[in-house]
Amino acid sequence: MEENTKAVKSAYNMRHSLVNYYLLIMFTFFEMFLTEQYARARTDKYILYVVLTTILFISIVVISISYKLDKNAPLEQRVVENVPFFKLSITDIAMIVFFLGAVICTIFSDYKLDSLTGNAGRNNGLILIALYTAMYFILSRFYYFKNYIFVAFMVFGSLISLLAILHFFYIDPLGLFSGYADHVINNFGTTIGNKNTIASYMCIFLPSAIMMFVLQKDKYVKILSAFSIGFAYCGLLVSGSNSGYIGFALMLFFMALACVRKPHLLRNFMFAITIMFSSGLVLRLFSSIMNDKSKGFEKIGEKLIYSNLLFVIIASCGLVTLLLYLFKDKKFVNSNAFKNVLTIILSVIGIGVAGVVSYLFYYYSVVDTKTDIGSLSQLLRFNDAWGTHRGFMWIEGTKDFFKNDLYHLMFGSGCDTFYHVFEPHFEELNRRFSNTSTNSIHCEYLNYLVTQGIVGLLSYLTVVISALVRAFKTSKNNELILLFIFPIIAYCAQAVVNIYTPVVTPFLFIFIALCEALSRNSHPMNKLS
Repeated sequence: MEENTKAVKSAYNMRHSLVNYYLLIMFTFFEMFLTEQYARARTDKYILYVVLTTILFISIVVISISYKLDKNAPLEQRVVENVPFFKLSITDIAMIVFFLGAVICTIFSDYKLDSLTGNAGRNNGLILIALYTAMYFILSRFYYFKNYIFVAFMVFGSLISLLAILHFFYIDPLGLFSGYADHVINNFGTTIGNKNTIASYMCIFLPSAIMMFVLQKDKYVKILSAFSIGFAYCGLLVSGSNSGYIGFALMLFFMALACVRKPHLLRNFMFAITIMFSSGLVLRLFSSIMNDKSKGFEKIGEKLIYSNLLFVIIASCGLVTLLLYLFKDKKFVNSNAFKNVLTIILSVIGIGVAGVVSYLFYYYSVVDTKTDIGSLSQLLRFNDAWGTHRGFMWIEGTKDFFKNDLYHLMFGSGCDTFYHVFEPHFEELNRRFSNTSTNSIHCEYLNYLVTQGIVGLLSYLTVVISALVRAFKTSKNNELILLFIFPIIAYCAQAVVNIYTPVVTPFLFIFIALCEALSRNSHPMNKLS
């Protein structure tokens, strides 16, 4: 058994290479791929993802079978039995249940073809869920950390962010605006898609850039990561979707909690967010140069760029960073008491902010529904009009769901079939909000609930939560896993008011799989040198 385990830990080089090539393509070519400008962005990336993941799955299966059957192959290639390879974690089991639940709800759905393909929604049908599952198990078993994968991600993510910034100021170097009306141009940008999708992508890329800077020891990679942080943050500010700020806030809070326990991580983290907020000033300067000719910042983005409080934030972060570097060798900075005090302070701030926001949300949604609170009503007053009429879809969609029989409560209407479920409300939606239809409830969790039932939602939540809990435990001994944790947190936070798509959601499952890979200790190279 010991010999087999050692063999497995040093084996599967060809499969490791395939996984890394796959990740390289996903982090570079996949992001940039378009055939017909914005019109086919989602479809193009859906087809490309299906093709790439199918090729990966078939290749891994064929290679694994050939190794198994080849008696002359080295032991480290042939042996797979009686080793942790087949040991299932809670995340593994939840992923299997998530897939099987999707199979059941598709078989018994009234909209079988749409449930299979997801064509009535955002392509999140059984086909995509099956591929997410296959990808998860392949990456979680065969991932082998290589720095160049994430260096490439920093480069191409920065290009996507730069394109988002240029498009925000109506600069179109790739000619993607050609032939589109103004309202389409104002809603779309980069090769990613609309503003909600861009914000969702930035919630994957920004935390990756920050943690690359925090964790990396190579000075050139660190410099690249610093530029990536600036591009990603500015990309988030110009995305024009408030969903991104939800992910941004939760990401920063949990990053701070994770880094405060290790002084070297805290120093680098404070340096990173100093760079991040400072890049807002660069964007402010660029906007001034462009005479503010832009698509227009959302309220939160406008405050983060034009408020003079930004100078206070930058100065404070810079000062704390400087002090942490100056006193890095002092005993009190490295003491448990110092770490505990910082942890308590952060926790109190986090709980306090969450408490105040929750109270205001409750007060203006339940107690005082009449007082005019201006633009804050879009955030703090829940009613039918809340969140660009997400409130209407949430309220009516969940009401309809809980009227279902037991089967539909457990398994839903079929994968990504919200369009059919909500069709009786289209007339009212058009009359009140001038939207003729919708194919999503605009909350990933409610969408899973309505379309895949309680089984689908609970298994999905179990996948995410179990992966994060195990990853945080692993981070005590392997800091590299922090690189994969925070994109998941940021994505899941913004998903409360956003939509899953084959443009960005594949990255969520990639990072979940990489968390699982490191939690399993699938290869000794999956650590920072």
